Amino acid sequence: MWFLRHKCLEELAALAGWVGGSRVQTRRVQSGKAKPFRYLSRSVGGRNRIPWVAASEMPAFRAAMKAGRRAAVLFDRIGELTVAILTAEAKCAAGGER
Repeated sequence: MWFLRHKCLEELAALAGWVGGSRVQTRRVQSGKAKPFRYLSRSVGGRNRIPWVAASEMPAFRAAMKAGRRAAVLFDRIGELTVAILTAEAKCAAGGER
């Protein structure tokens, strides 16, 4: 279990620039013309943050959000492995089987 946990931590550390949130694309009227409007919606400290994202930045944001989804999976996996490790250690300390 330690080995699996270590592998997850290594993969998490190797993820380049990741972010959580949702990419939103809509349209807004500016100078009488409808133009595309893109932003990243995420919650920070219970408040919604919505920074604007330029069209040229979208590929980088897509990659960062994909990495963010992978990071969330790894966080969950690391948590489950940690619980299993702590449970096994507690059993060993109490004189149970290894």
